[in-house]
Amino acid sequence: MRILLFVFGFLTAIVGQAQENRDITYIRNHAALAVKEMEIYKVPASITLAQGLLETGGGQSRLAEKANNHFGIKCKGEAEWPSHKERIYHNDDAIGECFRSYKSVDESYRDHSEFLALRPYYKALFNLSVTDYKGWAHGLKKAGYATDPSYASKLISRIEKYNLHQFDNISSSEVYAKLYHLFGNEKDKYYVTNESKTIEKTPSTTTINKTTIHKNEDKQYVETKTTTIAKTSNETRPSITIETRKKNPTFRIKKHPNNLTYVVAEAGETLGTLAKLYNKKPSDLANFNEINMGTKLSEGQIVFFDKKKSKGIQSVYKAKSGEDMYSISQKFGVKISNLYKFNNMNPGQQPKDGQHIYLKSKKKS
Repeated sequence: MRILLFVFGFLTAIVGQAQENRDITYIRNHAALAVKEMEIYKVPASITLAQGLLETGGGQSRLAEKANNHFGIKCKGEAEWPSHKERIYHNDDAIGECFRSYKSVDESYRDHSEFLALRPYYKALFNLSVTDYKGWAHGLKKAGYATDPSYASKLISRIEKYNLHQFDNISSSEVYAKLYHLFGNEKDKYYVTNESKTIEKTPSTTTINKTTIHKNEDKQYVETKTTTIAKTSNETRPSITIETRKKNPTFRIKKHPNNLTYVVAEAGETLGTLAKLYNKKPSDLANFNEINMGTKLSEGQIVFFDKKKSKGIQSVYKAKSGEDMYSISQKFGVKISNLYKFNNMNPGQQPKDGQHIYLKSKKKS
């Protein structure tokens, strides 16, 4: 009996160690992506990683391997996941349920961020601190992310076991240093400087910060050192730029009275940058807003994410000085060609100050 217990305990330990190794590999492979999403969408990296670990079993699930789906997100109907998008069918709460399929793990992580940020029942979570992983875990369960009654405690357990909360207060540039600190391996490391610095040729000395990237068997990690060197030669070191945003970009998305979604362009934004930020096609944005590709956006300009409507929700609008048919079209979410038809105007013709512009039906002769 004792021998059987010993063997059982030994096998359990082996299985447990194998799972822990898979979990650590998963963290090493995806920590940078989780922190990047946290910088943009303000979802704690620890929560994202813990959900990924739990939903995929450390990257081993069928959904992860076959569909790059790391968070168990289902199709949720035609409106949320149109039929032209890839999908996979999997047994979960019911047999043969529809789950989202992605071209890459990056797409899965981005969809997870947007899934939480865009739904009203998760809105309260974003009032919590990004370091409050316990509040986020219980909030996800309360909001119905999973049916498992132990979901919150399982997330917290993984976060605390692997110290994932330490990723919640660092930037992208610090991820690999943190990985090395938590799970480091001295094998096969190399050094690459990544700070841009020019040193003038003078007999004096200067102190610079030298950032090095180390490579272990799974990933790289970054280490920063302060070094004093003589200014004896000209030397330029390559730089790495990390993009960060202060606000969750989904909070910018607004609902137009004419049942359209849109954002207001900020200074320097283009169709290309907005398309990348919101996972849209630049050509679709150009089409929805009736402008040509390459058109320069103005600060404060409305940019629709849907096709404008055939008519407005009000009948008539009194044009103001300086307004043209395009700006009125954008203001009311109505196709500009329809505005010209409603008002018996030729394309290119502009309204006069005080002119009544018909928005729903044709102007009576």
